[in-house]
Amino acid sequence: MPGRFPLRTRTSRTVLAGGLTMLALGLTGCSSFTPLIGAQPLQNVAAAATPTPSATPDLVFDSVFTDMGSVHPTLMIGDDLELQLDMWTEQKTHEWYTDSEKLFSFVINVFDRSVPADAPFAAKRLVYMSNISVTATTSTTSGASVSPFVLDTDPLLVTLDPEALRSADGLLITSPKGGFQLESNQIGTLSADTYGVMLDFAMTISAESSAGAGGYTKQIVHVPVPVAIFPRA
Repeated sequence: MPGRFPLRTRTSRTVLAGGLTMLALGLTGCSSFTPLIGAQPLQNVAAAATPTPSATPDLVFDSVFTDMGSVHPTLMIGDDLELQLDMWTEQKTHEWYTDSEKLFSFVINVFDRSVPADAPFAAKRLVYMSNISVTATTSTTSGASVSPFVLDTDPLLVTLDPEALRSADGLLITSPKGGFQLESNQIGTLSADTYGVMLDFAMTISAESSAGAGGYTKQIVHVPVPVAIFPRA
């Protein structure tokens, strides 16, 4: 069982599984992002080539997450600005059965690699997140596909951190003072021929061009995470 990933050193949160599951599902499709006046046009940034799922005799999906129990993909969102997604589960990932409840948690942080990790926070560029969406898309032997989990919301509406740093551009996610964490998101029962789920994490990000300058570039970034689903033995 993988360990938890703290939102930041001065704050630790534990969220009840049932509460956040209802929250995520209740927020589905009910939040939209409106660009701020004067903001730069949104740009799509590909995180990585999305794997093409293919069935095997055991219906196994190509998934690092399934083997390791956690994944930590990174994405450069600017010069020496690295976004990191930490995703994990408290279950055994080989027990993500089609007919079981499947829970996952995740943390999002951005690291300014242009300065040392122990540099004063004022020397680091501020990065804010104004929207987070997670969409699950199934792969099945029949070729049918559904979205058993959809989250689309303003992170400020779902963060349980009372000390979260925020601005008109959203929630601060620059490490170590900022970050976003959401625990125990639930994917429910899937069709019996489902062998994989592709989770697409999409974030609306505003990043400072230089520390203290105040000028921001806005973009939408995507991080895909494939997860294998197994038939119950």
